[in-house]
Amino acid sequence: MVRTSLLVLAGGLAAQHSTALLRSDFACILLVASVFALRRRTARPAALVAAGFALFMLAGANIVDGRLAPEYAGDSMLTIVRIVEFPEARDRSVSLLVTPVEDRRIPSRVRVRWFDPPVAPLLGDVWELELRLRRPRGNANPGVFDRETWLFREQVLATGYVVPGKRNRLLRGGTESAVAGFRRRFIATAKTAAESDEAAAVLAAIATGERHLVSRAQWDAFAATGTTHLMAISGLHVGLAATFAFALAFVATGAMPSRGNRIVPAMFIGVGVAVLYAWVSGMGVPARRAVLMLGLTAFTVARTRQVDIGAVVALAALLVFVTDPVAALALAEHGTFPAPPMRMCCWSVNWPTCTARRRR
Repeated sequence: MVRTSLLVLAGGLAAQHSTALLRSDFACILLVASVFALRRRTARPAALVAAGFALFMLAGANIVDGRLAPEYAGDSMLTIVRIVEFPEARDRSVSLLVTPVEDRRIPSRVRVRWFDPPVAPLLGDVWELELRLRRPRGNANPGVFDRETWLFREQVLATGYVVPGKRNRLLRGGTESAVAGFRRRFIATAKTAAESDEAAAVLAAIATGERHLVSRAQWDAFAATGTTHLMAISGLHVGLAATFAFALAFVATGAMPSRGNRIVPAMFIGVGVAVLYAWVSGMGVPARRAVLMLGLTAFTVARTRQVDIGAVVALAALLVFVTDPVAALALAEHGTFPAPPMRMCCWSVNWPTCTARRRR
């Protein structure tokens, strides 16, 4: 399993470093051919690498194909959108992640900035807005934040801003999903219960994964103390939640008149709590990895087999990559792999424009 996972991930890493985008139909052909080639033992290593390469290319092609059409770039468009993430207020502007309501001109995920909105937009609000959009792009300098790769990994298909004017109006609110509604209510409760806005921001970030309340001064303090990673839901947070639930379940089952094995039920209760916590926090890549490893470990222990830690980690990494190949870009962002030289830059714009805007 470890060898299989490493070969597939190597193919995905090779696709990240590629400076050319393989068309989706060619990627599908390569993926099907690699699956059939797995039947031959001698061709299996190359087939696994090709499968990883094709999976990443296919996911990348789908994202690029779904971006804003060039004929709409730079034009003002009046459209109806729904806010699908908590707005991030910075100074006089608000950053919004929106999705269109029955408008084929607008891609499915758009990030826009709104300067001096008349009222504070909220999660789940449906607005009629005049937007001016463009295809995602950004400078990518060595050693600094790569905005374009981040937009690509988050599958943001257009960026832009709200054109000020009287045409922007709120249509209705409270249309968020059940999970988003739970997170909104929790954050409102945290604001009421916490002694300060700073404490409420930290509580919201740790409990729900929402960091829009964390101020710039807090981020600077976290960076100076090396605790920034604590504000992002990771395997540590998921593991602590699972351990706490396991301990409570183990103690609770000990008080019951039963002589059965208490460890296995307590383990699965811990895994269930970990899944709920990861789901509420947005099911990010680190949380997904932790949940998969916890679930695989619990399943192996339940079958009274010895746990192979390497195989569990490899299988979790493989499942994360197969279900979401673009998630592998998070490894390069956090420094696990070296940053690809051109990454997704030349996928969104033509080569001369791409190379001209990169700073040396």
